Amino acid sequence: MRPPRSLATLAVLAVVSLSGLTACGGETDDPADGGPQSTASGDPTTTEGPDEGPDEGPDEGPDESVSFVDCSAITVEEMAAVPGMSTATAEVSPGGGQCEYQPADPVQPSVYVEQFGVDDFADGFEGAAANISNTAVGPIEGSVETDLPDVGDGAKVAVGPSPLGGESLQSIGLVLVGDTIVRASILQAADLDADALLELTTGVLTLIASEG
Repeated sequence: MRPPRSLATLAVLAVVSLSGLTACGGETDDPADGGPQSTASGDPTTTEGPDEGPDEGPDEGPDESVSFVDCSAITVEEMAAVPGMSTATAEVSPGGGQCEYQPADPVQPSVYVEQFGVDDFADGFEGAAANISNTAVGPIEGSVETDLPDVGDGAKVAVGPSPLGGESLQSIGLVLVGDTIVRASILQAADLDADALLELTTGVLTLIASEG
């Protein structure tokens, strides 16, 4: 018999705790209440006078922030198009802080997406990646970790059993996009093996990087 979805949801809420992925040493600050993390730096440039022609330097203008936690960056249709996904709904979790992509069939994979600034972690992305398998309720024992240097500005996936028990594997993926770290936690009760779950998570991270 499959574990109830409520237990799986409890597991992901524990797994995606910020304290579980922050590198040891240094004070941990929670990200800003699930709001979008700004990737812009510096003040907007104001142009005065006549336009003298094309700018010779790189375009340093601030980009519009992309929010993955309010479900606006990736639509249900885009997530459902990832091979292996069957997403039916996208909703902000109670209290905010993450977007939940849920299937119509609860056996199929669910994706929980969070977003942080690179400075929210000690040692930035490297610190987050080094502790990807550590969670607030304990480590993902025996997890298989895979670096994905060609996804975004760097990505990593950990696949292993839930620290809360159960027979199905789960995965956590991190992808760096500029100054933003996006974390995708995938729960499933369809007995996907480690290779299939790695492929699925890589597809999700690739989609996230393309929208960043």
